[in-house]
Amino acid sequence: MGFSFKGLASPSQDKSWKETITDRIQNGKVLPIISNSFTDDLAFRSHRALVDGWADYVEYPLIEQQYELPQITQYENINKAGEGQSGDELQIKERYLEFLKQALLYLAQEDPDISDDFQVELKSQAQELSVSQLAKKLNYPNLESWQTNPLLLLAELPLPIYLTTSYHSFLEAALEKAGRDPQAEFCRWHPALESVPGVLGRDEDYTPTPQQPLVYHLFGMDRHPASLVLTEDDHLDFLAYISKHQSAIHSVVTKTLTMFSMVMIGYSLRDWDFRIVFRGVIKPRPAGLQLKNVAIQLRDTIFEKEFVKKYLRQANFEVVWCDSPHEFIRDLYEGYTR
Repeated sequence: MGFSFKGLASPSQDKSWKETITDRIQNGKVLPIISNSFTDDLAFRSHRALVDGWADYVEYPLIEQQYELPQITQYENINKAGEGQSGDELQIKERYLEFLKQALLYLAQEDPDISDDFQVELKSQAQELSVSQLAKKLNYPNLESWQTNPLLLLAELPLPIYLTTSYHSFLEAALEKAGRDPQAEFCRWHPALESVPGVLGRDEDYTPTPQQPLVYHLFGMDRHPASLVLTEDDHLDFLAYISKHQSAIHSVVTKTLTMFSMVMIGYSLRDWDFRIVFRGVIKPRPAGLQLKNVAIQLRDTIFEKEFVKKYLRQANFEVVWCDSPHEFIRDLYEGYTR
């Protein structure tokens, strides 16, 4: 008598995006891509308020027009050169980082949990600390509660690699809180950065693990001011350089982009960092499996929703509409733990 598999039941429908992504989290095959504006919202209360504060700090004159961080910083950099000062691309990055430190200290003044004596101590140390180090001393963003810091939920997922366009080590702090040993690295997007030592080096066999995950900062890290992708020119230079030099982004990252499902968190199509990452890193990635990817978007108009769906479909992304990244991350975590 012949053997047959004809009686096996077919699943009634395809898995939802959440089921697909949570299944792949179990196997460590999901790559979160986390925006700078999202982490700024967590540490500085509001990325938009931070951008507006930076515009005021440098006396940006075009406040009636729509502007973002790259436009303001580009203007300030060119304006200084136009005043007869010698060009210094590093100076504007250092000035922005100094502004961020002042913003953190300002928040501390309004924080009832931070004593006056501790504030005085931090002010004396601020010059020697990076923005991330100063924020960590202040517990910004809060490392005690996932309700105020959903990075703590992301840190509980057994994933070997995280990508971010944030300049700061807020995700690393959350991973450490979860008992993991994150390894931080950044993209060498111009030749002057190639001599900066890092955890990856030239080791093509490096493999991140869930216990020692890699946090890869595409747009640089605040402890290396020259690495920041900050002005409009920086964004364009980043795009041009990685297009010509495939090794600028480490091979472990490019392999992950091909073999893992991507989840983009906290981006908007209007953001410079989204456009550069999508066009320069995601779309031209090496051919691989056609995997389901997810990009979350906040509530928008019907017209914008249709445009966003069509735009992201170019890289096989499904769009998930939600009220906040917090809500999305919580849903993802709850799906994983069920």
